[in-house]
Amino acid sequence: MLDLIALTQKLVSIPSPTGSEKEICDYIEGWLRSELPGVPFSRTKDSLIVCPFHEEGRPTVGLFGHIDTVPASPTQPQKIEGGKLYGCGSSDMKSGDAVIMALLKDYEKLNANLVAVFYAGEEGPDEGNALRTMIDTLPPMDFAVVLEPTNNNIMAGCMGGMHAIVTFEGKRAHSARPWQGQNAIYRSLSFLAKLRDLPRREVNVSGLTFYEVLSPTMASTKNAANVIPDAFDINVNIRYAPNHTDAEMLEYLNKLVGETAKVKVRDVAIPGKVCIGHPLMQNWIDRCELKVEPKQAWTDLARLTAHGIPAVNFGPGDPDRCHQALEWTEVDNLQKCYKLLYVFLSEVCRDTSFTEADLEVLN
Repeated sequence: MLDLIALTQKLVSIPSPTGSEKEICDYIEGWLRSELPGVPFSRTKDSLIVCPFHEEGRPTVGLFGHIDTVPASPTQPQKIEGGKLYGCGSSDMKSGDAVIMALLKDYEKLNANLVAVFYAGEEGPDEGNALRTMIDTLPPMDFAVVLEPTNNNIMAGCMGGMHAIVTFEGKRAHSARPWQGQNAIYRSLSFLAKLRDLPRREVNVSGLTFYEVLSPTMASTKNAANVIPDAFDINVNIRYAPNHTDAEMLEYLNKLVGETAKVKVRDVAIPGKVCIGHPLMQNWIDRCELKVEPKQAWTDLARLTAHGIPAVNFGPGDPDRCHQALEWTEVDNLQKCYKLLYVFLSEVCRDTSFTEADLEVLN
């Protein structure tokens, strides 16, 4: 088996903040040419799709890993110490990328056809996410695994997200004579109090509990510092469960706002479907006694399930270490993740049969 620790260290040693993925993509392409000569792959800018030779009668499984990171903290070390591998991207998600590469190396031993996707731009704005433009070029798949950090637990589905600007209006005046105006900031106080006191909403989807929350995350006026503002904008971030829609959440927000302000949606990220009822997943969960949790955040799983590809999040990184100034991943998690996915791709994919009717579990 490939030396996962050394490979993860190598990937972590290559800086790849969003927008600067060329060097790491060059490295992975060079590795493919050296370690898997003749295996077909394609490159679009700084993203790769790898398709080892397919055999009829076997399920096709996609393995997805983004190769960019957030900018590294200046205090971030790169070392192995105390059973932990330190470095920016070690958890999110270069350890997952290394596991994908190890499984590609062993593809001839597997009982599934692989499609491996290494893509740029996940940590930045949505318009720069390479998977967004690559999704229509992917070959058909029966299932997909997104190797985001999950501590080797299955994290099913993912939350939807919405950003909406709530604008409170007032009357402009000189700040030395505020009684001549109406401060738009004060008009927002009752709404902010509602958000402060609003409990998280528990939503059960396929036996998993997701928590819907609304949070004010940014606030601004557009006036000079000595002017009573006639408009006050609050960015409200809504996180909602896989069985709800953006239209439902917008209606919910409008009811909270009432007639006191105007609401304008900035952007929406749809939730990802919960796919643990799929026969491949259920057999893997049972065979390996895997822990299943809801994904209380957004991942590109949502993009895949919206495209008709059942998927789960499953990777060796620690979600609690993502984007931290001191990022690390457990060394033992690397080997464990590889072994669990190897069982899935070699044993579960060999022993599980399913029909198109079974895919109705994606309700």
